[in-house]
Amino acid sequence: MRLNTRWLVVLSLLAAIPLSGCGFITKLRARDALNQGVKAFVEQRYEEAATLFEESIRLDPDFQVARMYLATTYTSQFVPGSPDPKSREMADKAIATFQSIAESDPNSINSMLSIASLYYQLQEYDKSKEWCQKIFSVDPNNAEAFYRIAVIDFDQSSQKTGLQGENVEFLTADDKTKTLKDIDEGLDAIEKALKIKPDYFDAMEYQNLLWREKAKFENDAKVRAELIRQADLVAQKALMMRLQQQQEDAKKPKKLATGK
Repeated sequence: MRLNTRWLVVLSLLAAIPLSGCGFITKLRARDALNQGVKAFVEQRYEEAATLFEESIRLDPDFQVARMYLATTYTSQFVPGSPDPKSREMADKAIATFQSIAESDPNSINSMLSIASLYYQLQEYDKSKEWCQKIFSVDPNNAEAFYRIAVIDFDQSSQKTGLQGENVEFLTADDKTKTLKDIDEGLDAIEKALKIKPDYFDAMEYQNLLWREKAKFENDAKVRAELIRQADLVAQKALMMRLQQQQEDAKKPKKLATGK
């Protein structure tokens, strides 16, 4: 998985906070282990990095920066969909570590989002949604959490309906009711995300997909056509916004790469 670069910058700044009070030497050793761990992480020596971050935490149990690096190191060794038991072990360790961060800091949105993401990739959708709900208890206007719920709702719906809706006629009445409920929940979540972040083109793309899911259940040809029309319009809008963002990014000054 890709590492959140902005997050690493924040963590590095936090790690540089001057030490004070008792246990100076022990805390200094903890930061030395962290620095060695970061170097190993950057060089993709993940097992070594994890051992160093664990040592840093052992020396300074309150060193949350080291704990975040450790969770990120576990996450980097998780391969979604892999049958390798080690991959699942790394996901579980990452979740447990992020959860320990969230428990010590109830406002740690990044940790909760990471847990929701890991459960999503494990296809444990209910648990992923559960963590999104926990995020709302801290930040009711978190657009990404609303977006994640909508993605889950689309995934669950599309798995049941089929690519062209060919499976809809074979669904039980209960399955149809449940799937339509998921679709409506997803559309509601997207609407909330877009109110918070109007230029959220990723969310718009899933609004498009969810409207198409809803159209699969519609027997009225005119209503179905209107849903598809709305889906087409929002898909075009999302594409235009994405292209505009890419053009703006291309105009930004490029940082020169420096070799060693």
